[in-house]
Amino acid sequence: MITMTQERTNPTAEPGVDSIPVDVECIRAGLIHALELPLATTTREAIDATIHQVRGHLNLLMGEDLGHDSDDTVRELFRQAYTLLDLGRRPTASSPAFEAFAHLRETARVAQHFLDVFVRLRNVRSHRSESPGHPVQAPGLIASIPAAN
Repeated sequence: MITMTQERTNPTAEPGVDSIPVDVECIRAGLIHALELPLATTTREAIDATIHQVRGHLNLLMGEDLGHDSDDTVRELFRQAYTLLDLGRRPTASSPAFEAFAHLRETARVAQHFLDVFVRLRNVRSHRSESPGHPVQAPGLIASIPAAN
């Protein structure tokens, strides 16, 4: 039995029984929805529900092998994501709706960058498996990621 205090030794090496598949289109649709929400007509409850969904997408993508150990750009993405997921920095129930809305948009933006990296790496890996005799160099993953303020 796995408890909350146990860690998986290598959670992203290969899909297995306890890994959740990444549904790129579902995540993309959720992120587009989050980024298109209008502040003026969106309730705080809708903002909070959408933040919860986007955090789930972000957590799922952060669990994938995206080259954190070898890519400074991906490492910066993780730094931004951990900052956004930090309980002390999240909006609370008493935070103004605008603050929650800004947090939602920033979290969705970072999750979108994670999704882009995931798709690029999956395509490179897929191409490698289709042409075993020809090594493939992964192009630069992301040109730049602006630092979170």
